[in-house]
Amino acid sequence: MSVNNGRVVNLEENPIAPQNTTEEEEDLLGGMDLEKIFGIIRKNFIWLFLMPLVCLSAGYLFLRYTSPVYESSSSIKLEIKQKANLLGITDPQQDNVANISGEIELIRSKLIYDEVIKRMDLNVSYVAYGRSRIKNEERYLSSPFRVEYTIHNPSVYDQPFDLTITDDNQFVLSYSLGGQESTQKYAFGQEIRTNDFHFIVRKTPFYNPEGSQGPYYFVVNSPGGLSSYLSDNLRVEVVNPSANIIGIFFKDENVTKAHDVVNTIDSVYLTKTKELKNKANKQKILFLEEQLQKTENELQSYESELEAFISRNKSTDIQADVGKFADKLDELIKARTELETQLALLDRLQELINSKSNLALFIPSLSLLEDNQLGTIAADINRLEQEKAMLATTTRETTTAYRTKEKQIQLSRERIAALISHSKKLISTKVNQLNADIGQVERTFANLPAKGTEYNRIKRLKDLKEKYYLLMIDKKAELGIAEAGTVEEFVVLSPASKPVIPIYPNKLMIYAGCGFAGLFFSFLIIGSKYLLHDTISNQRELERATSAPILGIIPAYTREKMDVSRLVVHRNPKASISEALRSIRTNLDFIFSTHQKKKIISITSTISGEGKTFVAINLGGVIAMSGVKVVLIDLDMRRPKVHLAFDEENFNGISTLLIGKHTLAECIRKTSIETMDFIAAGPTPPNPSELILRPEFDKLLKDLHQQYDIIVIDTPPIGLVTDGVLVMRKSDLPIYVVRADYSKRVFIKNINKLIKNNNFSKLAVVLNAFQTLGQYGYGGYSYGYGQNYYEDNEEAPKGVDKLKGLLSKIR
Repeated sequence: MSVNNGRVVNLEENPIAPQNTTEEEEDLLGGMDLEKIFGIIRKNFIWLFLMPLVCLSAGYLFLRYTSPVYESSSSIKLEIKQKANLLGITDPQQDNVANISGEIELIRSKLIYDEVIKRMDLNVSYVAYGRSRIKNEERYLSSPFRVEYTIHNPSVYDQPFDLTITDDNQFVLSYSLGGQESTQKYAFGQEIRTNDFHFIVRKTPFYNPEGSQGPYYFVVNSPGGLSSYLSDNLRVEVVNPSANIIGIFFKDENVTKAHDVVNTIDSVYLTKTKELKNKANKQKILFLEEQLQKTENELQSYESELEAFISRNKSTDIQADVGKFADKLDELIKARTELETQLALLDRLQELINSKSNLALFIPSLSLLEDNQLGTIAADINRLEQEKAMLATTTRETTTAYRTKEKQIQLSRERIAALISHSKKLISTKVNQLNADIGQVERTFANLPAKGTEYNRIKRLKDLKEKYYLLMIDKKAELGIAEAGTVEEFVVLSPASKPVIPIYPNKLMIYAGCGFAGLFFSFLIIGSKYLLHDTISNQRELERATSAPILGIIPAYTREKMDVSRLVVHRNPKASISEALRSIRTNLDFIFSTHQKKKIISITSTISGEGKTFVAINLGGVIAMSGVKVVLIDLDMRRPKVHLAFDEENFNGISTLLIGKHTLAECIRKTSIETMDFIAAGPTPPNPSELILRPEFDKLLKDLHQQYDIIVIDTPPIGLVTDGVLVMRKSDLPIYVVRADYSKRVFIKNINKLIKNNNFSKLAVVLNAFQTLGQYGYGGYSYGYGQNYYEDNEEAPKGVDKLKGLLSKIR
């Protein structure tokens, strides 16, 4: 019997049936294992704090070294008074003036930009370098120096010139142009002349001998660069469309500069709008007069072209002409078809004449031919052929009458052949003439749609120009009335503001985004580790993967670090690992029947390093501590380790015992537990599997049963050699060791295959080296213990030492 999930399972009465490993793997991979997720979170707990901290630190650095951007704004109300309405006359300009979209485009036009650039001192930008030259500050209207310039080479525009003030009278100017670098000291007010530019640098009232040394740089802005600067940072929106209110927004790193730009745009817009509105009507009327004259000339041209078309084609009804030519074309094609039919009859008749075939059946068809002689001669030939046939029945072919008949037939055939040739020539001539006529008609017919299209085009253009001409006359009259009826007024509702809070970067959004990003990356790491985790981590995962019952869970042991597996239960009887092994010992009592006194327990695993030797040694020790006589056999003759656990030599053991070199008494060795002995593996033989198959091995087990109650066998890993399977067949209870966070999921397939292929219905699994933080539990019973691990002469899972240190710090 065994305990599995808190239930007692009778392994003898309910042998485990073979399971579908594919379904088990799908269930293992498809379900969400919360216990494993919590375990991964526990092991990577530091990342849940580290990643948000790193992201928040990145956000802080971003805010620390990013220059804030401020936005100044103003609002303008457009008002239009219509005096012409007092006369009861509708103003055609009203919709255009009220079109706010047009006003927005005017504000964003190059016309406004150029005037703003002229009014403001934007041609040269002065910037003070920040610490580490990361966060620079523009000195708008507060630069300690100003530059007077003349540019000879356009490449000088938009290039930075570094300037460092050395004393009250001198400065150092550094720049790079055309791949050539220059650094030179100059005096304030001195002319700096090169082939590319002419500079004069002068001090301003903002110069401070103590705090104006720099370093600085200045840029001579190109007109295109300044227009792009204004366009990129200017935003114009409709604040209230029903009230015709427009909002003007401008952003810049310098508050004063943003404020001045908005104020200047307001002023320029009002000025330019007034100028444009005063000129608009006159320009429109002038334009209409020019268009009227041009349209009148074009209208006369189209009228003349239409008259010439009618005179040239002598018709204005193209559709009627199309019908006439279509009827004529049908008649010509019909005549050509009849002639082609006659040619085909002549060709057939010629074939019959040349082949001297019977013409009787073909003669009626000759009535379709125009030349009746062909039918007459064909009838004569047919008659002569019949007379010849009758004559052949009464006379010989050598007679004069017979030869005369043949001569008549020959002459008729030559005559009809000549007539056929002559008729074919005549008909071919007629066909060629008809083809020429048809081609001429088809060409004329094909040109008719083009002529119709041309006529419609000329007439349509004439009509359009005529309507356009009349429309412009009406518009000219309307504009004349509107010109005296419009009075424009523009009001700045709120002047440009001086912002205090920057619009960028938004501290709250930056910190919130960085915090969420940190949490996202933290959970991304956890999720990645969960998806990439391919080892067995906990009991639930093991239960879902295998059909074998779980005999028990052994916690990791790190009270002392061991290079090889050791017997530890007798030194730490109250430790959690001892409690876990005693729980397994209790489960063994349920598995074995009460009348079964002598038992063989084999312990194996998939690969080395999963702790089978450690489990075998300490499970044997726990059983022996209950007063039962136990012997431990090391059958892992390729890599023997049991003798190392007891600090013994491996000069004799199973290998020498099975070949008769030593006796059983010579090979049995004592341990620190009185009722527990062990037999080492002995020197490594070349054929361990053959030694196990010998009758001597069965006899050895029988002899050991005479002295001991329990035989615990440490077998080789099944995933590497087959020796373990041979021993498992001889054992009463095969135990398969799986190491937590070390054994791969695919290893569990070996357990299912063993059950299915070898009918190991009593095989049970032990989960070894289970990691936890303060509690070990199985079957509803728990023990408190620290987080430990041990090594079985194998490298521990990667990262365990680091994880141990992190967890100890957290605790």
